[in-house]
Amino acid sequence: MHFVRNLSVSWKFVSAYFAILIVPVTLMGIYLYIQNSDSAIEQARLVMEQNLIQTKASIIQKEKIIENSSQVLLNEKFKNFLGLQYDNDIYRVEDYQFDFSPFVKNILQQNSTIYSVRFYMENAITLEMLTSYYSIRAAESPDLFHVAMKNEPQKFGWRSTHNALPHLIRENSSTPIKVFSFSQNIIPRDYQYNVGEIEIEIREDVLFDMLRDPIISKMGKVFIVDSGSRIVSDNIPALFEKNISISGINYYVKGKNISTISKVKGARSIVISIPIDEIGCSIVGVFPVSNFNSEVKRSLGKIILVLLFSSIILGVIFYLTTNALLSRVKKLVKAMKQVNDENLDVTVPVTIMDEFGELALSFNHMTQRIHELVEMVYKIRLLEREAELKAWESQINPHFLYNTLATISWVGRKDNSPEVVKISNSLAKFYRLVLSKGNSLIYVKDELDMVKAFLQIQKIRFDEMFDVEYIIDENIYANKTLKNILQPIVENSLNHGIEPKRSHGTIVIKAWRSEDNINFQVIDDGVGIKSSTLKEIISGKVESSNGSGYAIKNILERLKAYYGTRYALDIFSKPGIGTVITISICSNPDEF
Repeated sequence: MHFVRNLSVSWKFVSAYFAILIVPVTLMGIYLYIQNSDSAIEQARLVMEQNLIQTKASIIQKEKIIENSSQVLLNEKFKNFLGLQYDNDIYRVEDYQFDFSPFVKNILQQNSTIYSVRFYMENAITLEMLTSYYSIRAAESPDLFHVAMKNEPQKFGWRSTHNALPHLIRENSSTPIKVFSFSQNIIPRDYQYNVGEIEIEIREDVLFDMLRDPIISKMGKVFIVDSGSRIVSDNIPALFEKNISISGINYYVKGKNISTISKVKGARSIVISIPIDEIGCSIVGVFPVSNFNSEVKRSLGKIILVLLFSSIILGVIFYLTTNALLSRVKKLVKAMKQVNDENLDVTVPVTIMDEFGELALSFNHMTQRIHELVEMVYKIRLLEREAELKAWESQINPHFLYNTLATISWVGRKDNSPEVVKISNSLAKFYRLVLSKGNSLIYVKDELDMVKAFLQIQKIRFDEMFDVEYIIDENIYANKTLKNILQPIVENSLNHGIEPKRSHGTIVIKAWRSEDNINFQVIDDGVGIKSSTLKEIISGKVESSNGSGYAIKNILERLKAYYGTRYALDIFSKPGIGTVITISICSNPDEF
């Protein structure tokens, strides 16, 4: 900070320029990155969603092929053949070979996606794998029949990924083949009852071959999840046949469309799930956001470099311009140093009337004014000395007043005139409190004593035509208040309230504390104030110096000058009823 404070003004301007520039550049960079990144991610989400919808369409197309193949195979003639009871199995094989084998062969050749076809009948299992036909009868091969019947479909429709059923006659591969299978009942029209089931198997890698597209794989992970939340496509070996939670997606709901952006294993990713109700599965894609906004980051870096380069060029221009402008200020600083060395005959030449020219002109006026002020100083000091002497002389007047009142009091006692004694004592007390050694603040007790002394004199003057009631909280006596703010109000109550009434009246004086304020209240039952007159008093429109409005205005000005905004004066009056004037002031004026 010390180094920065002592930099030249040019460098301070340049530093401030760069400091101020960093904020909008940074915010602009963040804004551009967020906007472009969000736009790129949203566009990527839509594209990936469309890709998965196309993949779903491809899967459904293959699913339809399998189901249509099942319908074609199970025409009424073939279903009747399957349901027919032959006395000799040789006749069954002959009928199949001559009547149906070409038909089945044609269907299987046209649908290369089919891996195998099985028919489960009441007493025989028929296997058709491409063009090979096998039939296992319970009477002839009970053991093989028993093993084969364990794999009979328990429910119909699509079955999720499982090992392909073994061919009981042929030698099977040592590596199990993963397949999806479709099964349904065989009900010939002529029999009107279920004679067996057909099961068609399709290899998993054939059904989901489009998941191995290298473009999709580069963007993220795409896999198939069945109704049991199991991953049933083997295009991602580490996830195959595992629960979907292992992929980091913990909010997967089967049969529900999901298209959102969330964290998967700590990486912000696009997560899409599209149900494939036809096979009871969903296609799920997880695409890390970083694969789509890397180009945005590179573009942002280029933008920042351009802005930085432009800022440096502008900074150099700013520095040179500032230096040129400050050269005139340096002349002004040099002249000020000469003035500081008590050389008052310095002037700065003014050739251009811009802000710096006005500053130089003001400097010249200032030096001229200093000349005049120096000449005035000596005269002012002489006047101050004269004022001090007059102030000392004025101190004699109060003492002379006290002595005179004491003499009057002595004469009253001598002539046995108690009223004269009472008036002179009250007046002496009143003036002593008013003067209060020239202090602006006095104790609340002294302010109230001043009012009491004033009213004692007025009771004699008005021949006891009014009563006074004091309701005072003595706990506020030690607090200070602005001097002589109550006596003018009490005097107004007498002169403008009680006296015009022409009958006996009452004045109530209250003083109490509320929170941090001291409150005074003067209440009279005099003639009151008209609403029009009250508005003029409150607005400060005073026509003469001998009315109640003048006294209120004077008090308001004094309160405002001393307390600022920490005071309040309120007037309530009803003609024929009386007037209430309330003053609230801060209880600790010494804190100002």
